[in-house]
Amino acid sequence: MRWLEKIARPWSHPWIWGGAYLVLLALHAAGASDESAATLGAHAGAINSFVRTRYAAEIFRLGIAIVLVAALVGAALGAIAGELVVLRDRVAGEKRSPYSIAWRALLVTIVLQAWCELLAMASTPALYVDAFYARGGVPRTVQVLATDALGRSGVALVGLLSLAMFLAGPRRAWPAWPQRIRAALGKIRVISRQTAARVASAIAACAALVFCLPLPRVARAAAPQTAKPNVLVLAADSFRFDRLNAKTAPHLSALADRGTRFDRAYVSLPRTFPSWVTILSGRHPHHHGIRNMFPRWEDRAKDFDAVPERFAKAGYRTAVVSDYAGDIFGRIDLGFGEVDTPTFDMRELVRQRALERETPLLPFLNGRAGRAIFPVIRELADAADPKLLANDALRTIDRVNGAPFFVTVFFSTAHFPYAAPEPYAVSNTSASYRGRFKYDKPVGLGRDAPPDDADIAQIRGLYDGAIASIDDGCEQILEGLDDRGLLQNTIIVVTADHGETLYEGGHGSGHGDHLFGDEGTHVPLVIVDPRRAPGKRIPSIVRDVDIAPTLYELAGVAAPSDLDGRSIAPALSGAPLSDAYAYAETGLWFTQEIAAIPPDLRLPYPTLEGLTEVDPAHGDEIVVMEEMKNLTRVAKHRMVRDARYKLVYAPTRTGVRYMLFDTKSDPLETRDIIATHASDAERLKSELWRWMLEDPDMTERNGYLVPRVDEVRADTGGVRVEPR
Repeated sequence: MRWLEKIARPWSHPWIWGGAYLVLLALHAAGASDESAATLGAHAGAINSFVRTRYAAEIFRLGIAIVLVAALVGAALGAIAGELVVLRDRVAGEKRSPYSIAWRALLVTIVLQAWCELLAMASTPALYVDAFYARGGVPRTVQVLATDALGRSGVALVGLLSLAMFLAGPRRAWPAWPQRIRAALGKIRVISRQTAARVASAIAACAALVFCLPLPRVARAAAPQTAKPNVLVLAADSFRFDRLNAKTAPHLSALADRGTRFDRAYVSLPRTFPSWVTILSGRHPHHHGIRNMFPRWEDRAKDFDAVPERFAKAGYRTAVVSDYAGDIFGRIDLGFGEVDTPTFDMRELVRQRALERETPLLPFLNGRAGRAIFPVIRELADAADPKLLANDALRTIDRVNGAPFFVTVFFSTAHFPYAAPEPYAVSNTSASYRGRFKYDKPVGLGRDAPPDDADIAQIRGLYDGAIASIDDGCEQILEGLDDRGLLQNTIIVVTADHGETLYEGGHGSGHGDHLFGDEGTHVPLVIVDPRRAPGKRIPSIVRDVDIAPTLYELAGVAAPSDLDGRSIAPALSGAPLSDAYAYAETGLWFTQEIAAIPPDLRLPYPTLEGLTEVDPAHGDEIVVMEEMKNLTRVAKHRMVRDARYKLVYAPTRTGVRYMLFDTKSDPLETRDIIATHASDAERLKSELWRWMLEDPDMTERNGYLVPRVDEVRADTGGVRVEPR
């Protein structure tokens, strides 16, 4: 039997058992049922079939990588567990066989992995909703206990107490502890090679796990000053103007008091991709050409003559840093010298879906090592952490500093699903809430039951927690600038790509679907220039197209001659600023059911699955089908507003409908007053058509804004326009 023992002995190492255990967990998680039907709607089966066919090789490679990582993580946990078992036995004066140590180490490995998962669950609860809370019963109770009752510090304390009790052994052995400690101290100088190897392996395993943890705050020595001012844009996705206050965002509110706050800033198209191109180009969407979240290659592959490009030519080093919503910066060249953002295409979506299922591994993947191995982790909406992004931003500033820099930092956490990390995830919500939006608000393309009052309160609490987390992330960056001696030579801009509707006035939630209410288009805009006196508030209307010309003037960089906006820099020095008209258009409608737009108030077209396709010639990008571009542009709602009134243009199958709202007396815009304010409506209608007809691809016909060529067919619910 000795030969059998020799063969079996190498397999008695705890690290092997630990690796095998984590691999089994990973394989089980990979085979979990796919919940995509709720997300992808009625066509989920067809989409999944397409993905399995087209990306079979990618899925296989990703599976191999996941198994290898699971084996390494499990081996590290097993090695730690083995050393803990040996340490416990040595203190207790017991000696066990390798197999006895191995199976006990396996039990400890199981506990260690569960503890790591609970700790990660308390830190980023939204990542674990599908595997725990959504299942109900015991799994739901476990997650609520970890997040609401214990929190990250509580879970950590329970783990430390459990470790101490494990090492102490059974209660009957506790009286002998003083004698055992003295004996252990007396033998401390006699360390065998085997013990040294065990200590080294335990240290290595701990180091491997620590490497997976988030990075601490980045600190650097003071940087040299440059003659030109640096420019730092701090932006947050879906940041509403009314959340820039001392309660929800105290640090940014204090920053606004040190600069100039523009109280009425509006965006032109409240969706991330077109809005950022507008902000950085100073041109409206119908001039720069990006009209939706899925522009085709020919719309993206051109020179936008944007702020980063012009600043780079003027000697600035330029960079953009973001988490998941910033994937748009990798899909278009706006002139940034460094783009530190995730990637978005169908291949990345496949990777994302696979990794989202790996709940047992997420505690180790959502860290420095995991993001290095699987960069797509940064694309997970439920894993957005402003503190991690702040660290990334400071490291980027350290790389580009030396010359003056233009750096944009774009936070995603306030975008749905509003999945902030601990403690923000539960800081603004009710501990007694047990509904479907406990930790996040996922937005699918299927039919969702409307939320009740408790749901709405919870969603708003999640959103406010997300804003608070971004506020702290911004403060971390500002403190880092101060540590480096850069704060007094840096112009800081605080803004957003759009706001967010949170069920006000029956308008649903989200952004870009409609133009009713200001919640989706009204954004914060703060400019802090250390060369100018602080404390000014500007009540005049300003627009996203005004930001680029303002930055050109403040930094002394030559501006293009064809900008749609004006510089508002004089307001920073106290000069009066006249009101301007603000314009906007809607984005793509992803579904047929939109709370604020009844079917008779829109030109219907297919849902997202029928609008988009994969572009294999350009990196498997998801783009709008060429044949759908004109229809979606004709169907857009558009609006113009002045200081008091807003006029909305809504094309329908029976004609164009105009609606007028008095935003002063009716801020939620629920009462159409066009019948009693005809002169204001005509004045704004004339201004709106002037703006709409600046679109070089569109013209007016029969009261509609339509393409100059081609046709929009009535069989999709549109209006038929004969070619010229």
